[in-house]
Amino acid sequence: MASADESARVRVAAGVLVGAQIVAAGGAVAMNLLAAVVLDPSARGDLAFALQLVYFLSVFAIMGLERPFIATRFGGFGDEYRRFARLVLPGTVAILPIAVLATTVAPFSTRWLWAGAIAIGGYVALNSLVHAVRVAYVCSREWKWFALNAIATQVIIVAGALSLVLLGVDDPVIWMWVYVGSTIPAVLILIFSPRTGASPALSRTGVSSPLTGAGASSQLTRAEARGLRRRGWILLPSEFSNSAMLHSDRLLLPMLSSSAELGLYVTVATVLEMATWPIQQWVDASLRGWSKAFRSRRFPIAKLFAQCVALLIGIVTVLGAAAYAMIVFVLPDSYLPATVAIPALAVSAVVFGVTRVQQGLFIAADAPGTVSTIEVFGTAAALIAYVLLIPQFGMLGAAYGSIIGYSLCAVVGAIALRRVRRKWRPSEVDGSEDGDDRTGARTSGLCANEPGDVVEAAGRSADRTKE
Repeated sequence: MASADESARVRVAAGVLVGAQIVAAGGAVAMNLLAAVVLDPSARGDLAFALQLVYFLSVFAIMGLERPFIATRFGGFGDEYRRFARLVLPGTVAILPIAVLATTVAPFSTRWLWAGAIAIGGYVALNSLVHAVRVAYVCSREWKWFALNAIATQVIIVAGALSLVLLGVDDPVIWMWVYVGSTIPAVLILIFSPRTGASPALSRTGVSSPLTGAGASSQLTRAEARGLRRRGWILLPSEFSNSAMLHSDRLLLPMLSSSAELGLYVTVATVLEMATWPIQQWVDASLRGWSKAFRSRRFPIAKLFAQCVALLIGIVTVLGAAAYAMIVFVLPDSYLPATVAIPALAVSAVVFGVTRVQQGLFIAADAPGTVSTIEVFGTAAALIAYVLLIPQFGMLGAAYGSIIGYSLCAVVGAIALRRVRRKWRPSEVDGSEDGDDRTGARTSGLCANEPGDVVEAAGRSADRTKE
């Protein structure tokens, strides 16, 4: 009965969080549409560039600490939230001067000093708290605070954007401050979330923490903090490569072409990139089961990829049609050139989704280093393609460069996956079905608790929403 009750609680929590993600997707589309109503393509490109700058710098502010913290911590939401926030504080403070300096040399089409620099620096700092909310949720499984933050954030963004449209505000710096204001819920949660001992959710289920025992919460000792930072630095190259692959097209477009090209590009890309969200959720939620099946050699990988590609093609077809209708029938005529990027960005989304499945398989096979190596190669190829193609083809060059980078990841990943699978022997993992210290903690690189796998997956995708 207790197991059934816990399964029901997990399904409810996962359902609420997936609903929150749908709200986030709706908020992103609404913001994209509303911004294009009053901002011309150049101003729209400035706003998109500022956001990419924030997301890229946030990788260094967090210092790769998310996954190591999640993998080793259990406790009450408020406690883990504050602990993670303190842990990333040094990196966040250190990156702020760089954020201001980057603003001064950024290729904005309008002036962004000093109000714009403060907005970018403030969003970088407060975005660390948004990450901390998600981390605290995964460590506690107390989903209400996370859901509240996710929904309130999108309400603020959409309400702020709607207000600026009604007022006819066409200054991208002011639009940037809407995003800064969207972090207010995370600040309030930091102030008002309760300080507890054991996590109520964990206490009910009797789940054991690898550090503290059943349902307990421990202080983060200096030794543990040093260990987490060390693991974070090891993972930082992978996080950097992943962020560079996701954001470098938008960072390079205004440098190599123009802000107007970026404004057109993000109008389509913001919609089509949502095709990969369900795939990422599916991969994250399946990691533990994949790990067991992969090691036992009972895993139909070819069938899995066929299902993935079919799902991606169906989703990008719907989203591509929606993007075309939005541009043709809703947005000003100045955005019509963006329609030519829809096919290329659709292909890019499909290939990127395939690479996310490959990444999940490598993690399930306990080969995280392979993920970093592949993503570094893919990022390098994409950057070279961007530099060569964007000056000549503009936003299409960015789309083609993404296809090249993701395709290289997919090809190298397919070759590496065959080699990794051949190395596994069933005898290596005999007796590890319960996820012991030798295999269980390494299964996903995240949190090895079976009851929380689906919930954890729902909690990790919020930061995928990008311009």
